[in-house]
Amino acid sequence: MFKYWAKYDRPSIHSPDEWHPLVCHGLDVAASGLALLRGDPRMLRFLTRSLAMEAKQCEQWLIFFLALHDVGKFSEGFQNLNPDLLLRLQGKKSCNGYPVRHDTLGYHFWQRSIGATAWPLLTGAEQPKRDPLEPWIKAVCGHHGKPPEAVSSLDVERAFTASNKQAAKNYVAAIAPLLLADPRPIPLPNSEFRKRLKRCSWWLAGLAVLADWIGSSRRFFPFHPECASLASYWELARNQAEAAVAHAGLLPAKPAAEHPFAHLFPQLRHPTPLQHAASTVFLDEGPGMYILEDMTGAGKTEAAMTLVHRLLAAGLGNGLYVALPTMATANAMYHRMVQFYQKLFADRSLPSLVLAHGARDLLPGFRQSILGEVEAGVSPDRDATEAAAHCVSWLADHNKKALLAQVGVGTIDQALLAVLHARHQSLRLLGLFGKVLVIDEVHANDTYMHALLRTLIKFHAASGGSVILLSATLTHSMRQELADSFGQGIQAQVPLPTLQATDYPLLTHISRHGSVEHPVAIRPDARRQVRVTLIEQRENVLDLIKKAALSGQCVCWIRNTVADARDGYRELLSRLDPEQMLLFHARFTMGDRLAVEERVLATFGIHSGPEQRRGRVLVATQVVEQSLDLDFDVLISDLAPIDLLIQRAGRLHRHRRHQDGTRCDGPDERGPVTLLIHGPLPQDDVAANWYQKVFPGAAAVYPDHAGLWLTARLLREQGGWVMPDQARELIEKVFSEDGPPFPAALMKSRDQELAKRYSQKAQGMFQMVELEDGYTHQGAWGEDHAAFTRLGAMETVLRLARWDQGRLSPWCDGTQAWAMSQVKIHQVHAMKEDTAPWDRDLEREVTRVRQEWPDQGKTCVLVPMVREERGLNGWHGSVLNPSGQAVSVYYHPQWGLMRKEERE
Repeated sequence: MFKYWAKYDRPSIHSPDEWHPLVCHGLDVAASGLALLRGDPRMLRFLTRSLAMEAKQCEQWLIFFLALHDVGKFSEGFQNLNPDLLLRLQGKKSCNGYPVRHDTLGYHFWQRSIGATAWPLLTGAEQPKRDPLEPWIKAVCGHHGKPPEAVSSLDVERAFTASNKQAAKNYVAAIAPLLLADPRPIPLPNSEFRKRLKRCSWWLAGLAVLADWIGSSRRFFPFHPECASLASYWELARNQAEAAVAHAGLLPAKPAAEHPFAHLFPQLRHPTPLQHAASTVFLDEGPGMYILEDMTGAGKTEAAMTLVHRLLAAGLGNGLYVALPTMATANAMYHRMVQFYQKLFADRSLPSLVLAHGARDLLPGFRQSILGEVEAGVSPDRDATEAAAHCVSWLADHNKKALLAQVGVGTIDQALLAVLHARHQSLRLLGLFGKVLVIDEVHANDTYMHALLRTLIKFHAASGGSVILLSATLTHSMRQELADSFGQGIQAQVPLPTLQATDYPLLTHISRHGSVEHPVAIRPDARRQVRVTLIEQRENVLDLIKKAALSGQCVCWIRNTVADARDGYRELLSRLDPEQMLLFHARFTMGDRLAVEERVLATFGIHSGPEQRRGRVLVATQVVEQSLDLDFDVLISDLAPIDLLIQRAGRLHRHRRHQDGTRCDGPDERGPVTLLIHGPLPQDDVAANWYQKVFPGAAAVYPDHAGLWLTARLLREQGGWVMPDQARELIEKVFSEDGPPFPAALMKSRDQELAKRYSQKAQGMFQMVELEDGYTHQGAWGEDHAAFTRLGAMETVLRLARWDQGRLSPWCDGTQAWAMSQVKIHQVHAMKEDTAPWDRDLEREVTRVRQEWPDQGKTCVLVPMVREERGLNGWHGSVLNPSGQAVSVYYHPQWGLMRKEERE
């Protein structure tokens, strides 16, 4: 009857009278959408409410439009991609090309032809000139990850012959009785409906992508030529779709009933004031945003999980995604969630837990949690004690799918991609739907990421999702902007009042009914004075570290660049036993970095004792300042912005210990908490290069030198701060535009920083999608790996290989060896491979290893390394910079990756 084919997933047709795969595939996808909607009714309720439709009618329209997602494949140009099959089925040859993709063709085909057929079936009326349903068909036709593009009407007309158009109309007429079984008269869609539909179209597009992926499974949707009618095939497809959705792990587990705090965290004797506030704050009937501000060690994570538990138990969500600033912090949080997340759900249920970031496959615990097809099929009946973490393999095979898991932990970047012009952003948005979005370290975002986060919050609120933000300290302006974004998303019933509270700690609650700011009591043992000593001379820093280490204390020196960290480490090697020292920064291969991180946590972490800690010294960069639970006796930091210094000071005497480093229940015995800050002194009359002459590299990392001067000046005048009482005051004084005066010579750096912030905000606005615009091809859509979730220097991924005895081997051994051998470097230093030194033997080896890689080497630069005969006894190779010049690079597992000038 319908002699049209889908090129990618069906066996050949055996006779012209059998149902054609393209027709069946349309019903497969519609059935998959129906299974998704009924498996988790939350999406249908959201769309019904948002579009002001009856539930049954909305469901029918949803599956009807999904069945039209591939209508562009009726074009002869698409059919002619397989000329032999076209000749066999339609008895003709064609010269038609395929200049326009079928997804874009389908959208324009609706506008010019199919819409006129479908409108009377849907509404009983003729299609108007300005079609209110246009955003809907645009969403389903954009099922390959981005919206349909604009094309000329001539291209569309040429793509479809008269018989193509008639066949498509026959298809629409044939499926309408199956999918629109309740054709009651409805209010005709109008401009207000179109406005609502545009806001919803982002999630409709995500649903279309997901339904198409599921409906394309050969395992669950094999071709069935024996079906005698479309009705019998539709019944079969619905049954298969239910099985496919269940197998993919997309049916949500039931949340647990609300339990007291002690049940969730039996290891904690008493909740902290913040945790108590999270246990008692009033929950509205709809979505809410909760901003939790408290000092390091206040148990913000437990407070957030308490709120998540209450929201899920109240039916205000069915999952969560925890977003963190770095892969290292995401890994640490994943390990914590493995031990906890099942408490959020009913007994014997197994919700999927997925780690989402670019290097998640390198984490052994995550790889071990992935259940294969056989295990996944029986997982609901397994004893939950058999696996600490459960992840269905279908969800784990790509970060694009990862957010669909009921519980996700990953970097903030994976969530921010949902609001960028990035391929499959709608799938990520769908993945966050119905989840409580928990975002840690919010204060760490720069202006660009803050702009993206505001848009993400707006989208999430618009879908009815709740948000929990965790921060040590936020400026008043950041807190207000985040609250405003949530209010715009939920379309608050009353204008949100300006936030007023200056209390700290603080829990801020935003809902449709307004905002409430809850001051949080300070823990009796939390108030502590952090003394500050400024040290100008580096020799004094080195002597102090040596003295502290020789006395048995453990020490950390946090430097602001990798080069500075290496320099400090090199200078200390001549003063201390190298076996007592560690260097930690981001320019190690992933395998070496994970190994160093593991040693750092074992030596300075919460469970470390006297044997591990005594006399040990860590020289590190910013990699230690966020979310790693480290505890040092002595901490020195190069001068940095005040919020980062407060964050870094949280690693100083973090856990109560005896003087020898043993954990204790009583007062900490290590003496006054003193943060040592190395940098130039904040004199009244300083030059414009005041900071740069001491820290030439860090001057570019922290370019607001006026803010750095204010930080140093305030800390010198006050001698430190009392936490948490003065935290907000310090931050406002440094970052507020009406803060204290600073030397005129530093005004240029402040002005440049403000200009940079405005520029970053503008770039964010350009890169982001806009809720009210609807799912449309505005902006520069591209692949997700090309979308920027962060600004800054572009980086190139180097994949290091040992070239030894005629064979290339990855730098690291073991599982995922090539991925473990990757390290990043600024793109200005490395753009592509330097093949000039390669001989034929090496070229053959390069070809061999590339064929083994899933990406064929397209996303990285391969660097063959040869062993040094002298010097550091490391390995060296070369790459080409953007100008085509060769750049020598060196690698040593103790020092990491270096360029020639850095090594010297």
